[in-house]
Amino acid sequence: MAEENKTNSQDENVIVIEEGEKEEKKKNKLIYIIIILLLVTIILVLVLAAVIIIKKKREAETPAQPQEIAQITKKLEKRHIIQKDEIKQLIKKATILYEKGNKIKALQLLNKLSSYSEALSYYNLGVIKLEEKNYKKALEYFQKAIKNKDNRTLSAINATYAALMMGNKKLFNYYRNLAYTFLPEIAKLKSYPYYYAVVMYYMGYEFEAIPALKTKNLYKEKSEKLLSAIYEYYQDFTKAQAIENNPFYKGISLARIGEYSLAKNYLSMSDLNESQFALGLVDLKLSYFKEASRIFKKFQDNNIYPILVYLKPSLFETKTAQKEFQKSFLKQKEDFYDLFFYYAPYKVFNMNQTISYLKKGIAGIPIGSIEESQSYLSKSATYSALNIKISHALKLALNGHIYLANKEFQKLIKHRETSYILHYDLALTYAQLGDYKNAYIHFLRAYHLNPNDLKSGIYALMALGKLKKTNDYLIASIKEDLNSNTPLEEAMLAITQNNTVKMAAFLDKNDKNNPTWIIARLTSKALLDRDFTYEALKLKSMYPNEIIANLLYFYATNKNLPVYKQALNYQSLFFSQHFDMNDFYYGAKIVRDWYFTFAKISGLLNKVRLNLIKKAKKENFDLIPILKRVAFADLYTKHFEEAYVIYNDLINNKNVMDPHTLYHAAVAAIGANHHANAVALMELAKLKNPTYYEARYGLGLLWQEANNLRAASIQYSRIPDGFESRYFDFNIKPPSNQQF
Repeated sequence: MAEENKTNSQDENVIVIEEGEKEEKKKNKLIYIIIILLLVTIILVLVLAAVIIIKKKREAETPAQPQEIAQITKKLEKRHIIQKDEIKQLIKKATILYEKGNKIKALQLLNKLSSYSEALSYYNLGVIKLEEKNYKKALEYFQKAIKNKDNRTLSAINATYAALMMGNKKLFNYYRNLAYTFLPEIAKLKSYPYYYAVVMYYMGYEFEAIPALKTKNLYKEKSEKLLSAIYEYYQDFTKAQAIENNPFYKGISLARIGEYSLAKNYLSMSDLNESQFALGLVDLKLSYFKEASRIFKKFQDNNIYPILVYLKPSLFETKTAQKEFQKSFLKQKEDFYDLFFYYAPYKVFNMNQTISYLKKGIAGIPIGSIEESQSYLSKSATYSALNIKISHALKLALNGHIYLANKEFQKLIKHRETSYILHYDLALTYAQLGDYKNAYIHFLRAYHLNPNDLKSGIYALMALGKLKKTNDYLIASIKEDLNSNTPLEEAMLAITQNNTVKMAAFLDKNDKNNPTWIIARLTSKALLDRDFTYEALKLKSMYPNEIIANLLYFYATNKNLPVYKQALNYQSLFFSQHFDMNDFYYGAKIVRDWYFTFAKISGLLNKVRLNLIKKAKKENFDLIPILKRVAFADLYTKHFEEAYVIYNDLINNKNVMDPHTLYHAAVAAIGANHHANAVALMELAKLKNPTYYEARYGLGLLWQEANNLRAASIQYSRIPDGFESRYFDFNIKPPSNQQF
C-alpha cells in the first residue's frame, strides 16, 4: 500500500512536455541552475564569515583552559620576556576567569602577573579581595598601592571601607583621613563628585555629600543608593531637604567642590559662627586677603575649622606646567625686566681720574708742593688699588660667577660709598641674583650720584616693578631729562609705563647692534603682540652658545605651536645642545629659572638634577650657586628631604641668607613635613623682603595651621587682594573626634 501511494505521488509530480517546448525549457533550466548556484555560494560565504567572527569572539571570551593556565604560570615563573600586549591579554583572561567563577585560577594568574609586571597594580588586587570579603588582605594591597602612589585616592577610599567592615576604628579613621587628604588628586575625574560624596559620608559630613550625589556622574545607581541611605538615616525626607537647602550647608557643600564664588554667596546669608569662619576660608581661596584677615582676627580664639597646608600638585605635574607655561611665559612687562638686567653692561672704573691724580702728584714735586703732591699720589694709589679689586670683581661677573662678584662688590662699596660705578655694578649683581629690593636701593643711589645716567634710574624702576611697586617722583625726574639724544632710555621708560605709542615709535627708529637696544625692541614687539623672531635671532647670532639667547630664539620660533609640540622640540634641542653651562651653574637667576622651566615642561627635570649632582661633586671654586640649584632640582622632583638638608647647610653653615634661599628652604621643609621649621624660615624670608608675598602667604597658612589665627591675620592683611600663590594651598583638617 505504501509502495502504491509512492507511485501515485510520483505520477502526480510528472509534467508532460511536448516536443516543441524541450529546447526552450532546457535553456531556462540552465539559467535557473546558475542563479541557484550563485545564491548558494553567497550564502556559504556569509555563513563562513559569521562562523569566523563568532569563533574569534568566543576565543576572546573563553576562559583560559587549565593547560593554558599552567603554561602561562610556567612562563611567568621562568621569567620569559612577555610583550606588553601579551600582558594585557593575560590580565583580560584572568578577569574573565574571575567573572566566570573560576576565582582560584584567576587569582593564581594575577598573583604571578603582579610579581612579574607593574602593569597589574596592587589596587586591582585589593578590589578583588574586597569582592571576596577578605578585608584584611584587601587592606594590605591597598596600603601597598598607597605606598607606591598607585591610585592612592581610590585605594584610601576602599581601604576605609575595608576597615569599616573589619570594625577597626583606628584604621577607619586613618584611611578616611588619607582619602580626604588625597581627594584633590582626582578632582579632574568625571567620577569625582561620587568619590567626593563617599569620602564626605565617611567623614560624617552627610549633608555635604548630598549635592555631589545629585551631580551627574558615572555612578548614577550607586549615587542614588547612597543618597537614599542618607535620607533614610534622618528618617524624614522633608527635614533632610530643609537642612540640605540651609545656606550654611549649601555654602559648605559648594566650597568643598571648588565653587567658591557661589559658596561665598550662600555663606554670606547665614549668621552662624561656622558660616562666618567658613567665609574667611573661602575668601582665602578667592584671594580676598583683607576680608579674610578681618574675619580671622575676630575668631582668633576660636579656630572652628583647622586647616592642613600642602604644596600644590601643579608644581610637579608636567601637563599642568605646560598649561601654566603657555598662559604666563613672557606675557607681562615685568617678565622682560630680567632680560634687561641680564644684558645690561657692567661699568668699568675711571682710569682717567687715576691718571689725572698721578700727573698732578708728580707735577707738584718740582715746585715744592710736597704735601699737595703726597695727597694726589695717595689718591692715585688708592684709586689704583681699588681699580684692581674692581677689575677682579668684574672678571668674576663677566665669567658668570655672579654670587662671588656680588660678595666682592659688597666689600668694595664700604670703602667707596660715593662711587656711582660701584653702586651700579653692585645693583646689577643683586638684580641678576633676584634680590630686587637691594637692586633698587643701589640703582637709585647710582642715579642720585650721577643723574646723567638715566638707565640707572630706569633699572631702579624695573627692580621696583618686580616688587609690584612704583616711584612717581623717580618717573617724573627721569622724564625731565629725556631728549632727542635718549631714544633708548625713552623706550625703556615707555615699557615700564605701558606707553604703547612710544614703544611703537621706537620700533620705527634705525636698528642698532647693542644688546640693550635689541632687548628694548624685542620687548616692545612682544608687548604690542608682534613677532620678535628677528631680534631673538640677532641675539643668538651675537651669543651662539648662550643659554638665554638660544632659549629666547627657540621660544620665538615655537611659541605658536601646541605646548606639547614645543616640549618635544625642546627635548631635541636639549640633547643636541652646546650651551655654555657656566651661566646655569653659577649665573643669573633668569638662566636658572628659564632652564628649569623648559626642562620641566619637557619632562627633563630628573636629567637636569642628575647632571647638577655630578657637577657639585667636582666643584671646588664656586660651590654655593651649584648647591642652590641642586636643592632647587631636588625640590621640584619631590626629593624634599634632600632639598631640605642642602638648604639647611647653605643657611646654617655657609651663611646664605637671601630671601629666595630661605623661602625655598621653607617649601622643602613643608614637603618633608617639617612644618614647624618652615615657620621660622618663612619669617626670615619675609623679614629680608617684606614684599615677598609668597613668603607672607605661606607664613599666614602655617600660623593658621598652628592655630595662631592672630599671627595669620596679620600676614594676610599685608598681601594685596588678587595675589595667587604658585606654591601653597590648604584643606580643612579632618576632625579627630568624629564618631565611628
